Amino acid sequence: MSTHDSNDKDTRQKLVDAQTLLMQAIPSSSPNLQTAEAIGNAPLIPRVTGEKGNRRLVIIAVVLVVLILGSAVAWSQLKKGPVSVTLYQANMQNVTRSIGGNGQLYAVQTLDISYPLVERVVAVNVKPGDDVSPNQALIQLDMTQLNAQVKQAADEVASSQSKLNKVAGTVQAPEAQREYEDAVARYNTLVAEAKSPTLNNGTLISPLKGHVVSVSVQPGEVAAANSTMMTLAVDSTLVAHIQIPLLNLGQVYVGQTATVTPSALPDQTFQGSVSTVIPQASANSDTFEVWINVNNDKNTLLANMNVFASVQEPLHTVVVPRLAVLNPDHGSTVFVVRNGKATLHHIQVGGYAGDKVIVSGGLSDGDLVVLTGLDTLKDGQDVNVISTERPKK
Repeated sequence: MSTHDSNDKDTRQKLVDAQTLLMQAIPSSSPNLQTAEAIGNAPLIPRVTGEKGNRRLVIIAVVLVVLILGSAVAWSQLKKGPVSVTLYQANMQNVTRSIGGNGQLYAVQTLDISYPLVERVVAVNVKPGDDVSPNQALIQLDMTQLNAQVKQAADEVASSQSKLNKVAGTVQAPEAQREYEDAVARYNTLVAEAKSPTLNNGTLISPLKGHVVSVSVQPGEVAAANSTMMTLAVDSTLVAHIQIPLLNLGQVYVGQTATVTPSALPDQTFQGSVSTVIPQASANSDTFEVWINVNNDKNTLLANMNVFASVQEPLHTVVVPRLAVLNPDHGSTVFVVRNGKATLHHIQVGGYAGDKVIVSGGLSDGDLVVLTGLDTLKDGQDVNVISTERPKK
C-alpha cells in the first residue's frame, strides 16, 4: 500500500472515531432521544427535544461541521499532488525594446508672410492647403505707397546733401552731417524693402517649398505694416508630439529611431528620430512629451494628423515570454522553480520586445520560470516538470 493510500485511510478512520465518541457522549437510554435513519455510510445522528436537548443538539452540530470541514480539507490536501508545469529558461538576448504613445503631427517650420509698410492688396494667388514652391507668386501688392516713399527718401537725401555742402566748415556742419546720414539710412531701408527676396515687382513670393496654412487678407484690403498676411509650412519634415508613459522616462533619448503610423493611414509607417525629450509630467496624465521628426518627402503626411509612434532601442538583456509573467503592467511576478518547488518572485519590467517581456530586475540569466500551469499554482508548491524550453542564445 502506498503512503498516499495509507494517509487516506488514517484520515477517514479518525473521522469515524470522532463521530463514535460523540454518540457515546449522549446516553442512548434517554427518554427524549430519537434517532434518524442513517443515510449511506453516515453514522446515526441523535435528535433530542426540550431546552437542554436543543443546546446539546447545537453543540453536536457545530462539532460535526468542524469535523466534516476538517476532513474535507485534509482529503483535498491528500488528493492535491505536484502541479504539472512547463518551464522557460530566462536568458540574455539581443532584442529591440519598443516604447509607444499617441500624439499629433505639427509643421517643423512655419513662415509668416508680411510686409513692413502699409500697402493695399491687389490679388491673392493661393488658398489654404495649396502647395507652394520657391519664388511662386503669393500676394500682389499696390506699390504706389512704397514708390512714393522711395522717391520722398531720395529727395530728402538730395536736400540734406545740398545743405551739408552749404554749411561745410561752419559750426552747423556736424548737425547737417547727421541729418544727411539719417536721410541716407532711410532711403537705403526703403530700397532694400523694394528689393526684398520675398518681393518681386510688387509681388510677395514664397521663399520655400511647402504648403499654405492660412491666408489673412483679401483683394482690395489695406494691410497694416508688419501684419501677417499669410502663413506657410515646410512639408518635407514634420514633428510628432507624442505622449509616452512616465514609466518609460529615462528610456527615451535624443537620436533614437522611431516609426510613426497615422490613424488615417494604418497600413503605412514613416521613419523618424527623437529630436526632443521633455522630462516633466503632462497635465492630467501620467505621461511625458517626446518630439519625433518625421521624414515626409512624398508629402503623404499632413499637419494635425493623429498618429501612434514607437521608439526603438536595441538591448542585450534578460527576457521571458509574456505568458510567464503575472500582471505584466503592474506588480509583475513570475514563478521561479528550484529543487522541484515553485516560488513567487517580483520582477521589474523594462518594456516589451514582440511577445517577450524585458526584465530589468528580479531575474538572472538561467533562472527557470513557469511557462504553463500557472492557473492553480501556489507559492511554495511542489511541481512536476513536463518539459523545459531553452532558447538558443
